[in-house]
This record gives sequence, structure tokens and C-alpha cells, in this order.
Amino acid sequence: MKGISRREFLKLAGVGALGLAARRTLGGLLGPEAGPPRDLASTVVQCYDDTATSGASVREPVVQVMMDESIKALTGLSDVGEAWKNVFPGIVSTSIIGIKVNCINSALATHPAFVNCIASGLARMNFGGNLFRRNNIIIWDRTNSELTAAGYTIYTGTDPATVRCYGTNQSGVGYDTTVALNVAGVTSRPSRILSQQIDFMVNAAVLRTHGTAVVTLGMKNNYGSVDNPGSLHGGQCNPYLPSLNQQIRDVITPNGKQRLFVIDGMFGLYSGGPGGSPNCVPRTLIMSRDVVATDFTGQTVINAERARRGLARVNAPHILTAAQPPYSLGTTDVSLVEIDNPTAGKARPQRRALL
Repeated sequence: MKGISRREFLKLAGVGALGLAARRTLGGLLGPEAGPPRDLASTVVQCYDDTATSGASVREPVVQVMMDESIKALTGLSDVGEAWKNVFPGIVSTSIIGIKVNCINSALATHPAFVNCIASGLARMNFGGNLFRRNNIIIWDRTNSELTAAGYTIYTGTDPATVRCYGTNQSGVGYDTTVALNVAGVTSRPSRILSQQIDFMVNAAVLRTHGTAVVTLGMKNNYGSVDNPGSLHGGQCNPYLPSLNQQIRDVITPNGKQRLFVIDGMFGLYSGGPGGSPNCVPRTLIMSRDVVATDFTGQTVINAERARRGLARVNAPHILTAAQPPYSLGTTDVSLVEIDNPTAGKARPQRRALL
């Protein structure tokens, strides 16, 4: 974000300071059929802080403030613990929450410092005077080696105050052969972490382009949740991505485990992804209960970075497909809540239309 004002960034991103009554459907950029009626807009929080990174590192104390302010803005609750509880209907003190990270590119994975801020917020949930146990949180991805390469530590102990972390290839885990997901005609088996070990899931994605899927965001993060992602790349991953996420929502029980979608946009790839080192520093956190709205907003941030460099917009077809039947995973009509520089102590959430 260095060298460009926040106002200029918003202009590049297509964000206008319009009232909710004047909100237009985001899908207007893609076609007249994009998204449901505008009165069904989904709230997305986009939080930016120009002190969130230092060199190649994420500044965890800054991101913690960003995370706390974002979850409060999303839920409308002033207490961080209560705000997190609001995301998980029916949660109890013994519930298990998984945080699905994306570590296939160790140079631009979901950062451990970023995920620590999610876990710290979850640990502030209060149940009858007892805080939620950190050991009831599982950070996970495909393999232990990908997690460790990205800076995570594989959990091997029994400490109730320690967050667990391991991959699907951990001994005793593996893929669930009792569950068959029909992903646009391809049978996929989910990780047992997803199907058997957790009650709720936070999807903690990354911000980057992709040579096949166009972008890697929340929906694409779930390719690391099944056994055969390589079989799901035809047609720019469309409709495989919407289909997989619909199957995770509707087939795996209890249904609708994914309750929150968060994008780690501290660093990003505006081109050349999914591999390689970051080539932009948006210092942005995106959060919503709606994966389609989340991914559309993430794509908008990528397009702002591209516009700064004179590059054409990208338009991932699976995002529009996901908003439509038979998938109906969310909406491209976004009510954007923007929070700028919350660590400065002066930031106030501003509600805008994302056009």
C-alpha cells in the first residue's frame, strides 16, 4: 500500500462512499444475473493497517487488533469473546474448532502470526466463567511437512493450553472413506479432520492469483480438504470449486461446519500465483460469514493491486457460479464495512458499497 493513499486504493478497488440505499449489485461487473437481490447483501469487513507488516514479517500485535475489531464489526458485538461465540451457533465449551490454513506455497501461506490472532480471539470465549480451551482448536492443512515449511509447529503433546496443529497425513488421521463427496461428477474424500474431528471451521485463506482458478481465496482453500484436488482443475476449476464447497456444506455432518471465512491479505500475489514469493503488501484482513462475498472482495483487492500496475482485471468464473443455483453459496452483493488503521486508536468502521 506504500506510495498510494487509502482514498486512491478504494478508487482502484471500486469502492464508493455510497449509502446502503444506493448499493448496487457487485455482479453488475460480471453480468445482469450476478447475485441475488441487493436487499440480501452480505456483510464483509475489510480491515487495513499500514503498520501490520515490517519487512517480510507480520506484526502479530497489530494484526490482533485488526482481528478483534473485525469480528466485533462483523457481529455488532463489543466483546471479542461474545463476538466469536456469535459466529458458532450452538457452541459449547467442549466444541472443537478447526482453522483450515493454506500452506501449499510456503512463501505465501496463511501466516502463523495471523492464525494465532484467530486462536487468541477464540480463547476469549467465556462459558460459565471458563475460557475456551486452546486445545479445542485445531490448525490444519494437508500435510505436516507443508505446515512446518510455513512456520507452524506440529502438536504432539497433551497441554490443554496449547492449540493443536497437524496435517491430514498425521498418523491416525487420513481421509474419510465413509464419506463420498460428488464434486461435479468426481468422487472426493474429505479429511477426517473436517468430517470427524471438528464441530466448526474457520476458513483462513490467502490472497493470490492462480494460473488455473484465476484466484486462490476461500473456496480454493478447500482443495486442501480433500484427497484428490488434482482431479478438480478442469474448466478453470469451474464448477468444481463451487461444487466442492457445496458438498462440504451439505453432505458432511453436521451440515454447515464452515462458519467464518477470513483472508490473510498481509502479503499477496497480484500475478504469477499460486507459486512464488509475495509481490504486493496489501496489509489487509477480510472477514465474512459468506464465502462468495469474501472471495469477491479478495478478488477486488487483487484487482486494485493490478490496477496500480496498469494490469487488466482478473475475473474468476467460479465466484459467479458459486452465487447461483444449484450451489447458492452466497452473494456477490456486498455491504462493505471498512476499518482503517485501528491501532491508531481513531479508526471507526465505515459502511460502504463495493461497486
